[in-house]
Amino acid sequence: MKFDSENKKIDDSKQIIKKEREKIKIQKKNIRKKKMKNLKKTKLGSILSKVFFIFYEKDNYSFSQVFVIIIVSLIFGAFACLSLFTILSHGKNYFRLGRELSKFYDVYDVLVDNYYGNIDKNKLVEAAIEGMVSSVGDEYTNYSDVKEADSFNEMLSGKYEGIGCTITFKDNKVSVISVYDKSPAMKAGIQEGDIIKTVDNLVASEVGVTKLANYIKTEATKEIMMVVIRDKEEISLTLKRDTVEMPVVSGKVYTINDKKVGYIDIELFSSVVANQFKDKLLELESDGIQALVIDVRDNNGGYLSEVTDILNYLLPKGATLYQVQRDNKREVTKDKTGEKREYPIAVVTNENSASASEILEAAIKESYHGYVVGIKTYGKGTMQQVKKLSDGSLVKYTTQNWLTPDGNWINDKGITPTNQVKLDEEYYQNPEEKNDNQLQTALNLVSK
Repeated sequence: MKFDSENKKIDDSKQIIKKEREKIKIQKKNIRKKKMKNLKKTKLGSILSKVFFIFYEKDNYSFSQVFVIIIVSLIFGAFACLSLFTILSHGKNYFRLGRELSKFYDVYDVLVDNYYGNIDKNKLVEAAIEGMVSSVGDEYTNYSDVKEADSFNEMLSGKYEGIGCTITFKDNKVSVISVYDKSPAMKAGIQEGDIIKTVDNLVASEVGVTKLANYIKTEATKEIMMVVIRDKEEISLTLKRDTVEMPVVSGKVYTINDKKVGYIDIELFSSVVANQFKDKLLELESDGIQALVIDVRDNNGGYLSEVTDILNYLLPKGATLYQVQRDNKREVTKDKTGEKREYPIAVVTNENSASASEILEAAIKESYHGYVVGIKTYGKGTMQQVKKLSDGSLVKYTTQNWLTPDGNWINDKGITPTNQVKLDEEYYQNPEEKNDNQLQTALNLVSK
């Protein structure tokens, strides 16, 4: 009897718990209904109630209502997925690209799956890209593989990992011909004229300049042991490889006609040139120069931003630097800085002066009213952008034309100098400054 009594108590307790759970369920349902009613009173809730029937005060929906809810949900889901895909793909329409490239995919699959010999898939893709880019018919729109891209980027960045000296191979010896300022080579005590005997375990005369340079840049550890010969004495040096800024600007002061004339040579408009130009210009001005000659012979261009910064140092505020044109729309770029120079300026140029060099020349000629000395320039009147691809290769493509301050397009025409001077044959036979008649003409023009 006692056992039956205990069982009855347990059953009664279970019933009580069950009833309490039901009460809680009902209370939660009422709370949800209350929230839904409050939401339905809002504008958004009113719209949603009509679309999804979610605020109907009933427990079950009809088949047609459920069907409509499913269809609408699928539509909104597909739209959300498409929006997310568009964001992740940076706005590219891969469905359209798939249709346009379907022939390429077919040919690729046919060759890979059916050609009887070995197929290098990477070569297939590389050749297809090169053919695609070259078919544009623009010599400045081109494709560079990873190795070419690395070289291009290093050249225009103006920086590289190394020790900071230039070497040459002559008479079966590797010799130092220049040492960069503030470089690891200069800090270690390397001097021009030093003969490099060994670098770590490599014998310089056996491996040659190219392999030696590549080893120092890419294979050697941060700390490099080098033995050089100077005045027949062997000297052991320890160098630490570091990021080196390549000097692309050099200069000096000439005294012509009792006037101090500054001279600045620009080799390339890399990403470091504007700062180097400014530093050199201030150095020359501290020496009291009264005129300036800028040499861009054999300079084939570089970054637009760098030549813009250089022109901002020279031209007065409001002066036109250049114009850009695309789809018959022109945009004029003017000097917005407070810096300016008022002394005579000449630019020395030749047939290999192109792109950014020509922008500099045109601005000095047309806006600064200075001199351009030499022969007609290369004639590159277009601008390019670079797109780095996922594997490190890149595509360079033309985006617009640039015009001189006066609105002239010099593409395939070049810039005609204010003073046309052809380099004398004597200079080619004996390349000394006194035989450089183009430079001498420029120096005389700005110092008269």
